[in-house]
This record gives sequence, structure tokens and C-alpha cells, in this order.
Amino acid sequence: MDAVGAELLIRTAELRITRIRRPPGLRIEGVVDVRTHRHLRTALDVLEAAGGDVRLDLSGLEFLDLGGLRMLIGFARTRDEGHHVELTGLAPHLRNVIALVGWDETPGLRLGARRAN
Repeated sequence: MDAVGAELLIRTAELRITRIRRPPGLRIEGVVDVRTHRHLRTALDVLEAAGGDVRLDLSGLEFLDLGGLRMLIGFARTRDEGHHVELTGLAPHLRNVIALVGWDETPGLRLGARRAN
């Protein structure tokens, strides 16, 4: 993703989260599991005040556990009416899980472009 105004927010051995200004959002790379949930929550809190739509680029994820996925879905639910969280770069198995549990119908959530294989 070519993005303007990238700012590194989180960098650990397992996880790297970069804030993107245009389009507004985050690029999330690495592993999201119980050890890194707090870092993901911190990064999402940074975006909380951002008005309008936001994009979460997940194309660099190696692993996303159910707790992390719930966090992303919950974040989408908190957006003001008419504003969305777009998840881009989703791996096919994550799209399937989201659809299987019905989260693809979550208000405030959009499923964007799939991950290129």
C-alpha cells in the first residue's frame, strides 16, 4: 500500500503497527495474539478520535487470533453512524471466519480488497 504520512506506532518482536494519514488508518503486520492484544488496543485507541472512514491494512498479518479479530470488529461497531472501518488485505481464511460467524454484516464494517496470494 502506498500511503502518505506513515508514522510507526508500535514495534515489538512480534508486531508492527504503522499509522497512515492518507487514507486514514493503520497498517498491521506480524502476529496478533494474547501477547500483543494490548498493543493493538493502543493503536486502535489512537484512531478512536479520527472522524470519518478508516482503513486497516491487514495484508502483512502472519497470524490473527479470535481475540484480535473481535477487537477489530468491536472497533468497527464503535464508529459513528455512516462511518466505516474497512479491512483490506484479509487472508481468505479470515474472510471465511468473518462470514461464517456473521460479522460481515456488522454495522460500520467493510471488507475491502483481499490479500494477493
